[in-house]
Amino acid sequence: MFYQPSRAHLRTLAHALCIAPTVFSAPLYAQETPDVQTQIKQIQASLGQIKSDYEQRIAVLEQQVQQLKQQNQQLAQRTQPSVSTLPIAEAKTLAAPTKTQQRLAKAAAIENSITAVAPPPAAAASTPLPNLGGQNRSVELGAELFIDAKYSAQSQNPQNAYAGVLPNGAEGVPRGFSIGETELSLKGAVDNLFRAEARFVLEQEGNSTALKTEELYAETLGLPGGTKLKAGKYWSNVGYLNDKHPHEWDFVDLPLVYKQVFGGQLNETGAQLSWLAPTDNMLFKLGGEIAQGSNGYTGTYNSNYNQNKPRLGTLFAKTGGDIGDAHSWQGGVSWVRATTGNSSANQASYDLTNTAGNTINTLNFNGGNTTWIADFVYRWAPFGNPKAQNFKLQGEMFWNKQSGSMTSNFDCGDAGQCVQGSNFAQNQQGFYTQGIYQFIPNWRFGYRYDRVFNGTNSYGLPTAALTNSQIQSGWNPVRNTIMMDWANSEYSLIRLQLARDNAFGPGVYNNALYLQYIMSLGAHSSHKY
Repeated sequence: MFYQPSRAHLRTLAHALCIAPTVFSAPLYAQETPDVQTQIKQIQASLGQIKSDYEQRIAVLEQQVQQLKQQNQQLAQRTQPSVSTLPIAEAKTLAAPTKTQQRLAKAAAIENSITAVAPPPAAAASTPLPNLGGQNRSVELGAELFIDAKYSAQSQNPQNAYAGVLPNGAEGVPRGFSIGETELSLKGAVDNLFRAEARFVLEQEGNSTALKTEELYAETLGLPGGTKLKAGKYWSNVGYLNDKHPHEWDFVDLPLVYKQVFGGQLNETGAQLSWLAPTDNMLFKLGGEIAQGSNGYTGTYNSNYNQNKPRLGTLFAKTGGDIGDAHSWQGGVSWVRATTGNSSANQASYDLTNTAGNTINTLNFNGGNTTWIADFVYRWAPFGNPKAQNFKLQGEMFWNKQSGSMTSNFDCGDAGQCVQGSNFAQNQQGFYTQGIYQFIPNWRFGYRYDRVFNGTNSYGLPTAALTNSQIQSGWNPVRNTIMMDWANSEYSLIRLQLARDNAFGPGVYNNALYLQYIMSLGAHSSHKY
């Protein structure tokens, strides 16, 4: 049975509204100003209008309720056969509420909602936001703040360049206390066709800090056929670790091969087109990017600012799937090509340093890089639930070839006496593999092995131009790293890491200890696979 308010209740509300004007019509003070009288008259007029509107609505509802009651009584008086004696189909039809009963229930619900609580005056009503995405859609802007701080003790100066190849601009973790990389992320749907994301980074540079734009892009939503277009500044989708933000890493720093080939991570300004196959049980994704080719890491690629010709392109393919309830995997292959062009204005510059970190020579390069990457990830969690236990095995292999011509500023009396190089060729291969095991809730242990093979490189320069520099042909650095971290929740993590490497040259070992915390504020979106 539905609740139906009596006429007495409805009349009580109407009488209350009638009494209100008389209350407000009494003098508030012994002496009133004309402005107060005007305001009182306006309030009286507003209350009178509200009273008139509600009386009209109540009268209409009373009439509808009476009509529905009469119709319901007429239907009840009709002789109906017993439900138990009818066929199943007819019994189901009679057991369901009739349209008249449904209308009666709806009218009663509307009446209850109106008479239960009177709405606020129109002046107090909030103004809704403009509808940007279609009917019944709200626009939300998600904000995340990741705070990263570290302490490190290292036996070698992390500002020195690695031995074996041309310097790449990779930044090491400074010794002592540092703020690491604090990241602010803003993201959300623009409308029904686009979403946007912006990430700003506050990081330490020497004794000062700098605010940088890490990502700033827009991408499409709902394009047909599983395609997506992204444009702006973003981490490239090549490899596995390249598009992961520092707070997503399982170790304090990047693998050696990322530092030596890309000078960190490949972060470019350009456009990306990707396609995700509409499969049920398998992941299959293809994509490509075209970018300006000026990623800001000195010496990795050239500076191509304010030029019409983008000089970096990528292609990538990824596939993966589940094996039962407890296992999943993902593999991929990527290709990166970057060139400086033939103009001397576009050449990349490399500063050669000695063991003390002092610049002794400058090399200018014109040519290109071609890099292939193969990556693989395997995950295990009992019954697919990683809360208590899980394991991740991850690895990537790089093949990098750089070729072109080299010019040296070594021993220049004037511009005409500089040593000119030719037939420059540098080949690198490198890989890392790591395993992360969460043995009990909130606690993880991990091990990583890094190796880079620099091979025998031809710089096309006399030996004197490279003497006493970090260039050591055939030097293959190796690093071993262990870590343990504890996460009180998905918003806080404390990590201890120990590492030992010989990346700075033969017989030069770097023993490093790192202590890190990562804290996040705001809505924390799930990490990528």
